[in-house]
Amino acid sequence: MSTLSVSVGGAEFGIPAERVREVLRPPPVTRVPFALDGVLGIAQVRGTVLAVVDLGERLGLAPVGGAGRLVVVWGGGREAVGLLVDRVVGLLEEDGDEEDAPDEAAAALPPGWLAGIAVPRSGRRVALLHLERVLGEEAR
Repeated sequence: MSTLSVSVGGAEFGIPAERVREVLRPPPVTRVPFALDGVLGIAQVRGTVLAVVDLGERLGLAPVGGAGRLVVVWGGGREAVGLLVDRVVGLLEEDGDEEDAPDEAAAALPPGWLAGIAVPRSGRRVALLHLERVLGEEAR
């Protein structure tokens, strides 16, 4: 399984690349009243309306900011979600190792949000997110 590595709040996270549609500059976002934590609002991208989620805020980190931020469009059709990230690090090699998340890493996020840890050939450790659980209602 390919993994797209993104930087959020000074940490590196991996998301399943097979559902990434595109990466783009942040589109104009319309605020939505009573939105869930981390939801900035909605945006229209190529005829599709999608929720835009600040991944940093959703994970309990600092909100994403800065000039280089990007939106990763994840999912398809009516289930597409825009994930606001600080930057895209790149694709992780498929032949890297993967291990269970250590207890202290899992404790930093709500139960079920961390799918494991990827250890690519470079030796750095990348927390793999279970995006369906992280996004909750926005992923449906």
